[in-house]
Amino acid sequence: MKIIKIIVALLLYSIFTTSAVAEMYKWVDKEGNISYSDQPPFKGAEELDAPSISSVPAADIPEKKPATSAEEKKDKSTSYTYLKIVSPENDATIRNNEGNFSVSIVLKPALDTKHGHYLSLLMDGKTIQDKIFTTSVSLNNIDRGTHKISVAVKNKKGEVLHKSKGITVHLHRQSILNKQPRNN
Repeated sequence: MKIIKIIVALLLYSIFTTSAVAEMYKWVDKEGNISYSDQPPFKGAEELDAPSISSVPAADIPEKKPATSAEEKKDKSTSYTYLKIVSPENDATIRNNEGNFSVSIVLKPALDTKHGHYLSLLMDGKTIQDKIFTTSVSLNNIDRGTHKISVAVKNKKGEVLHKSKGITVHLHRQSILNKQPRNN
């Protein structure tokens, strides 16, 4: 196993050292065009010394300091004064056979996405949509029945910054069991 490692190391060394000392040639053709190559096109080509590789020292990048308590307080400084679900209204009855409806939210001041704030929609105490950045949410294929809906503003750590008062909605979906027979 050691022999294979030594052979691979020697091969890599020879490849890199050979390319480092490659020769350069310059020549002028019949039309006066100057050309350069690592292989001479004919015996009259002039051999050139390769210029040294220029290097630039790496720039010093200052380390990013962890947030201080003042900066953490600044993150939480967005104080939301108003958060309410305006549609559907509380105690609304929604009739939709597919179980689809929209929820509209009013939030003041506007959502502070610069600090990673987002909305979470909760139904019956469980998060059903997370990381929402708009004030209108479409819900699809919701089960029939009575549901309690609320919305919360969260920070990037998932902590609740503000929560709305919950609303109750009653979703009706037609059932085959409840169909009335037709009289012909």
